[in-house]
Amino acid sequence: MDGKPQAEFELHLRKIWTGIGYALLVAVAVLSLIPGPEVGDSDKLLHFLTYMLLSGWFSLIVKYPRSLWLVLVGLIFFGLLMEYLQGLTSYRMQDIDDAMANSLGVMVGIVSRYSALREMMMKVDRYLHDLL
Repeated sequence: MDGKPQAEFELHLRKIWTGIGYALLVAVAVLSLIPGPEVGDSDKLLHFLTYMLLSGWFSLIVKYPRSLWLVLVGLIFFGLLMEYLQGLTSYRMQDIDDAMANSLGVMVGIVSRYSALREMMMKVDRYLHDLL
């Protein structure tokens, strides 16, 4: 053993999964910063689900369990940044309740790492790896 921590599981297509995750981040950033319909306070569930999806995705693909802290802190910061940037526009509103919904979604999504979704992700990864 070379002193490096061993990965809990190995994804063969980690670069592809990571690329999809970054594409999701770009999509969320763009949709957060372009003009959109006025929905008032009814968007909190959408904020929660969006950030739960992002967190769940990255939680499933990180190599080491200790990297979950990076997912947690990084996505909470990303959500706060999106709210701050929305406040700088003339057509979007900065909302602390949105930031709270984003952060709560991130925290709930982290649990995906310890769910049956991880096994499903590994099966899909193996299947696609064998196809390619």
